[in-house]
Amino acid sequence: MNGRRMPVRILSLLLAAGLAGSLAYGLSNARKGYEPRQPILFRHTRMAGVPVWQKDAKGEMVNVGGFGIPCVYCHTMAYKGRHSTVPSTAVCMNCHTSVGLNKEWVLKMKEYWDRGEPIPWVKVHDLPDFVYYDHSAHLNAKDEKGEPKIPVKDAEGRRINPCEACHGKVEQEEIVRVQVNFNMQWCLDCHRKPEMKAPTDCVACHR
Repeated sequence: MNGRRMPVRILSLLLAAGLAGSLAYGLSNARKGYEPRQPILFRHTRMAGVPVWQKDAKGEMVNVGGFGIPCVYCHTMAYKGRHSTVPSTAVCMNCHTSVGLNKEWVLKMKEYWDRGEPIPWVKVHDLPDFVYYDHSAHLNAKDEKGEPKIPVKDAEGRRINPCEACHGKVEQEEIVRVQVNFNMQWCLDCHRKPEMKAPTDCVACHR
């Protein structure tokens, strides 16, 4: 009797181990690809994208690309504090009291402004509550030569946005999504790079 049960037990254990492994892998990459819909259609391609000038039917030059607005105009605390902060309605209205007033999404945003309510943006890049992360510590980190540890130039010497290291090329996205794994292994892979000389002990991130 026991001899017959042994293969069943082994098979059950293997199945349980496989399911546990699949679940662990799935949870470790649960954030990648996450792209929630926002209460207002905000196009980073238009606001933060590169300007592209073309002639219209009248022969006049018009910008069909983006406005090249830097990340820190809206996410004001990235270099100053732990959180980069999402833009308040007041930041949006700095421009949109006079710009784009005929656009549906601007009118919707103005409704929040008129009611004195914050726009309920849905957080995209989010870490678990047990993880400590400081934007300013990463963006202001320097090496022995005083150069930023997070690259600000590509291999050809062209300036790149340091925010890309974690958030990807947001200025090319219509709907912002998580482009990397955003898990512990991904963070450690960066911290373990020799040029980073960053801590890898538990208390660095789990406080």
